[in-house]
Amino acid sequence: MTTDERARLAALHEYRLLDAPAGDELEAVVRVAASVAGVPTATLNLIDENRQCQLTTTGFEGGDSPREDSMCAVRFERGEFVYFPDARSDPAYAANPWVTGVYANVRFYASAPLVTPQGHALGSLCVFHDEPHELTTDQIERLKDLAQVILALFERRRQARHNAELAADLKHANAELRRSNTELEQFAGVVSHDLAAPLSVVGGYLEVLGDRLEGDAEATGWVGAARRAVGRMSGLITSLLTYAQAGNAPCRFEPAGLGDLVELALTDLRAALDGAIVTVAPGLPDLDCDPTLIRQLLQNLIGNALKYRHPNRVCHVTVDARREGAVWAVTVADNGVGIPADQRSRVFEMFAQIDRAPGNGFGVGLSTCQRIVDRHGGRIAVTDTPGGGTTVTFTVPAVAGVPAGRR
Repeated sequence: MTTDERARLAALHEYRLLDAPAGDELEAVVRVAASVAGVPTATLNLIDENRQCQLTTTGFEGGDSPREDSMCAVRFERGEFVYFPDARSDPAYAANPWVTGVYANVRFYASAPLVTPQGHALGSLCVFHDEPHELTTDQIERLKDLAQVILALFERRRQARHNAELAADLKHANAELRRSNTELEQFAGVVSHDLAAPLSVVGGYLEVLGDRLEGDAEATGWVGAARRAVGRMSGLITSLLTYAQAGNAPCRFEPAGLGDLVELALTDLRAALDGAIVTVAPGLPDLDCDPTLIRQLLQNLIGNALKYRHPNRVCHVTVDARREGAVWAVTVADNGVGIPADQRSRVFEMFAQIDRAPGNGFGVGLSTCQRIVDRHGGRIAVTDTPGGGTTVTFTVPAVAGVPAGRR
């Protein structure tokens, strides 16, 4: 088998037409073809490795026959319209069993090849009669048109099948995602009860032990190290719980003032400000969002700006927003140490850390931010701040009916 034939057969089988019901539309096209040609019989033939499959016919009972017996198989791969007023006049057809009476007594014969845009011949639209017959140029052109209609119906059926398969895959993926989210919620519950609670007990005993060993410097140092480890583990558990809740808690959209949410986030971060200057642009807009999640998002972003401040300048954080069509693009810009350009594409990955120094978090905060923005149908990105630092921009839907120029 040649490479071209393998490619042709692959194209034919991709349509999944063989041995399948033709459907009303294809049957109608074949009936119209017979009418256009002015003959009582027509067929839609598909040619596979070994046979001719008459997918649908009019004027006679169709069926399968060996490929070597097929009249259409003789020249269909050339992609040319074939027409004989009397097939007995051509040596290629004179001894064919469709002409000699084995299958039929074909005299008039015409076929329009079914060739895909990629050049693969699938078969033909064939009209014939047991009497000699002639076609006009206009009839030939209309039969060619009908062959193109058949190919379009083939493609539409193939696309509909692919869409159905994609829908089924998506349904399965959604079911798996729901199952995964349920498991994550269950994991969060286990973490909060089976890990956090015992850890609190350990922390309590370490505190008591530290008090009792107050006079032993070496032992006190060990206890202090253990307590710091417990604190770090507790922080990691809290971060993981926050991440899980950001992806699974109900997302309730309602109008909320961005300025109000920034002020609430700053209230939560008051202890971390430590001389930092936070500038909140005036007239910040209303957002269509889940206020709890956006407050958490702002707290994470501003908290990062405060944590990664530059050692040689006063920390300055700016919160602003600009309208971009149906969304607001909110920016949190700082003048801190910044993020290297080659690391900005990975900072939203779970547990990704640019600076692994102690006390610099667990690499979960920006993953949580990504999750919150995804749930709002937005996008989030990191760029540099002119003069040094990091600018994080995320988008959130604007409240319907609010003028685009509002700040």
